[in-house]
Amino acid sequence: MKKIVSLLLVFALILSTTACGNSGTQENTGEKGSNDNKDKETIVIWTQAAPDHPEGKMFADRIEAYNAANPDAMQVEIQNFTRAGSGSGYIDKLNAAITSYQMPDIFTLDGPDVASYVEAGVVRSLDDILDEEFINGFTDAMLGQGTVDGKLYALGYQDSGVVVMYNEDVINELDDEVKALIPGPDEDWTWAEFYQVAQAIDALRDDPSLEDNEHISKLELTVDFLTSDIPKGAYEIAMYFLLPMLWSNGANVVAEDGLTLDGYMNSPETIESLKVFGDFFADELALAIEPEKSFHTGKAAMAIGGFWFINDLTSNYPNTKFRSVRYPKIDAEFEGNYTPSGSWAFVASDTVEAGSEKAEQVGEVLAWLTNDEAAKEYYHAIGAIPGRTDAVSVIDTNTDNPYHNEAWHVLKYQVENTNKARPISVGYPYLSETFARDIIMRIAQNQINDTETIEQYVDDAMKKIDFEFEKYRK
Repeated sequence: MKKIVSLLLVFALILSTTACGNSGTQENTGEKGSNDNKDKETIVIWTQAAPDHPEGKMFADRIEAYNAANPDAMQVEIQNFTRAGSGSGYIDKLNAAITSYQMPDIFTLDGPDVASYVEAGVVRSLDDILDEEFINGFTDAMLGQGTVDGKLYALGYQDSGVVVMYNEDVINELDDEVKALIPGPDEDWTWAEFYQVAQAIDALRDDPSLEDNEHISKLELTVDFLTSDIPKGAYEIAMYFLLPMLWSNGANVVAEDGLTLDGYMNSPETIESLKVFGDFFADELALAIEPEKSFHTGKAAMAIGGFWFINDLTSNYPNTKFRSVRYPKIDAEFEGNYTPSGSWAFVASDTVEAGSEKAEQVGEVLAWLTNDEAAKEYYHAIGAIPGRTDAVSVIDTNTDNPYHNEAWHVLKYQVENTNKARPISVGYPYLSETFARDIIMRIAQNQINDTETIEQYVDDAMKKIDFEFEKYRK
């Protein structure tokens, strides 16, 4: 109970750090089935996907198919609960279930939050109920996200990804020498090259010969880093979109133990990476508060864009000629995994007893929800990026839209080769919020790129996080 109480203390932070990507915003309703999991003849699943959202319908259809294929087994009831913009509706429901010992047998969590629930003792390891061959079918990033202290606790039903997008109409106005800095879809590039291209685009805005150019005159900034969402509580924006900068320079914000900051958050490589980020704001190539959908509407020439940008652009902004390239590196020679990854994932309640008939079937249902066939169905239903190696091939890069094809080609490469899970830390929600609010946002808002000030921001943040983490250190 003590651990559960501790977990509740971080729930408020979890609510504000889970907003990343295509969160649902529909009204909150339950759906078919009872939430009384005392019925041992029933396996109950809760998810954060709204019942009337394609994602919720996708899960419901998957479970309906499972029940039809297994009429003699315990039947499975799925309940989808709408989450608010920061995930609060669903998490509120889950919190109440935990405190009243009415937990569903299977439920979803955002990947970075899994370690907190493991620490609280409310989710169980999956190693004893899943086949090793099946487990090994997930990508390294998905396994990294779901593994805590060497045990697997969570199965991501999809991966995710981020690319750099640029407006082809704007880039066409650049000199060939600058255009040559932009890589092809099968090439790496660096943040230094990214910065040089951004500088050249910014110079176009001051070129009097282009003042009547509709694409240049529309620009209000050069690069959209999505920092506008951070003050609204979407703190995970910083970790998801920008921590990979540090990774690509051999740095990180926390050690593998999830609690040690010194030597990581304040390492020379971290400070160097943050300075590169600060250069964009100090030189007014980026704004801390950007116009909404600035890249989609042509107000920004470049953006770091999540995979969900693709369908939005092709469906709602068909005149935007978006090109996509790989997420850049700070260190051109860096060879490790570094690109953004992660998703919500299925976990099993710790109330599911080891060795029981229900435990065996819970493992079977979890596999059904996350196997290769499911990953392919989810891609076709909502464009979810498969998190299993044998299912990535389902990504269609041969449509009649070349911009769509290029973006997915780049994302497919990153999922298969360079995606990396965010840090595993029992204190992740506070770590994520403080990194976003006290480091990234201060740099952006104050347009800081000098080493001394960045080191001070980092030192201030470390003191706060260290104080918070002290309760986790045994």
